[in-house]
Amino acid sequence: MRKLQTADVFNAMRMIKKANLKEEIKPYLMMAASGEVNVEEVGIEGILGLIETMSEQKSERAIYEVLAGPFEMTADEVSAMELDILMECLETLGKENNLKVFFKSLSGLIGKK
Repeated sequence: MRKLQTADVFNAMRMIKKANLKEEIKPYLMMAASGEVNVEEVGIEGILGLIETMSEQKSERAIYEVLAGPFEMTADEVSAMELDILMECLETLGKENNLKVFFKSLSGLIGKK
């Protein structure tokens, strides 16, 4: 697994726009960016919330594409992951990265019209 990179912020932003989730995800990002709550918890809760909200197949694929980068896998490999492995990877991603900076960057982009 690699650290989050600048490109990951833009990949996440494209996913949010593609799925028309700007308003739904904004509260998660604002809480994470402000430090009101545990950022790792918001990260996992945010991703699970996205998965729940993004039930359409094209949106589901967008999540796999976003996670593929830091997981160093293809989107197809992410989609085929066992759930316990996915949760482990999400936890590792949260522990090994400064998610507050990631969410703050994403929040800044979403805040713009």
